[in-house]
Amino acid sequence: MELLSISDEKDREAVEDILNKYRSERGFMRAPINPKITSAWGDGTAASTADRPSYAQERLERQSSAQKFCDWCDRCIAAMPKQSHQRLLRIRYCDGPETETPDGTTMAILDISAATYTRRKRNALLAAAWYFGVTPRKSSEQ
Repeated sequence: MELLSISDEKDREAVEDILNKYRSERGFMRAPINPKITSAWGDGTAASTADRPSYAQERLERQSSAQKFCDWCDRCIAAMPKQSHQRLLRIRYCDGPETETPDGTTMAILDISAATYTRRKRNALLAAAWYFGVTPRKSSEQ
């Protein structure tokens, strides 16, 4: 049995948070544009005298930000040396279908057992921590 440091577990959680954000940002980027919002309906915010960017401008800025974030995540995953880690992370977090049980769906796509999947996922998240900048490289590796 391998004992892992607390920082390893925190690193995995941090990478998983980043990849979950990737999934939501990618969804926003690909969402259809809402119909035009008229002054009679508003955009859900309180009326104010302060200048506010238009809905279209806000959407374009958010879409641009989401695109940059997703591109950064894609580059981090592509930089990982093991293709098995890349494939697992892409299926589970990036390109896989939206389901109620994403881990189960990923296991089915990869055609691996639950134990193997759990081990590979833990290893892939830990390996990705360095590429996502979550954990600094140890001095012995530099």
